[in-house]
Amino acid sequence: MKADLLIAFLCAAVSAAVLAYLFVRVLFGAKSQASAGGQSALRSLLSLVAVAFERRRGTDAELDRTLTRLEKLVVQAGGKFLEGATAAEVFAARFVFPILALAVIVPLGLLLKLSGGAVFILAAFFAAMMYAYPESGLKSAAQERTRRFTRELPGSLDVMRLVSQSGGDLLSAIRSVIEVSAPGPVREELAHAIAQVAIGSSLVDALNGIAARIGTNEANAVFSTLAQSIEMGTSVSENLKAAAQLMRHAARVRAQAHAQKAVVNMSFPLLLLILPGIFIVLFAPLVIQYVNR
Repeated sequence: MKADLLIAFLCAAVSAAVLAYLFVRVLFGAKSQASAGGQSALRSLLSLVAVAFERRRGTDAELDRTLTRLEKLVVQAGGKFLEGATAAEVFAARFVFPILALAVIVPLGLLLKLSGGAVFILAAFFAAMMYAYPESGLKSAAQERTRRFTRELPGSLDVMRLVSQSGGDLLSAIRSVIEVSAPGPVREELAHAIAQVAIGSSLVDALNGIAARIGTNEANAVFSTLAQSIEMGTSVSENLKAAAQLMRHAARVRAQAHAQKAVVNMSFPLLLLILPGIFIVLFAPLVIQYVNR
């Protein structure tokens, strides 16, 4: 009993400290936003913790590998996860979010007069979920943005082909896609490429940069082909047509693969949910009659 009370007291103390800090951050939020360039209280908190990890960079090989992996995911997600958090801030969120979960769960459990063991189990469960969320959420955001890019790219390539066939160069074709496209990853990446060209980078490097940021085989094939067509002076419109056909063929292959997996995925709920109910309806009356006899 004393151990449960001690654990609850320590958790409540940590939660009270975190709540007090967050209250101060919200109370003086205007000052923090002005000093951090408009960052929210959450970003400011993550930035404070991320500084410690940035200082250890270069001395901890495991931390370097983790931050490098997270940086690639941040780029693939478009830098929009957790209000545009950096890799170090995402890594810091793995430690900040469990504390925030404890700050909510522990006082709530004490308010509801739950036992120390129940509060400990709930706090541990939600803390583990919050520990895993930053990296898993970043991976999901990166995968979703990559899927959107792959889905939207063939139509953009068709627009670029029409502009190039009408006499425009590849740079003007990219600008036309930016003008007519809806907001999305393709428009963002092409706009980023145009911005790089505007500050002095070559179009070849900008296209290769798109392929490196997206990181898919289709994107590498498409933009590497376009970059080679610029360097070798070959027909851009024909390469754009071939690239669009390649993307659509890859999409059909993925759709066929998903359709084949659907049969396997449907068999599990069929076996676990539907068939037991059918057996109960068919054989339950027979079992009841046998027991009554």
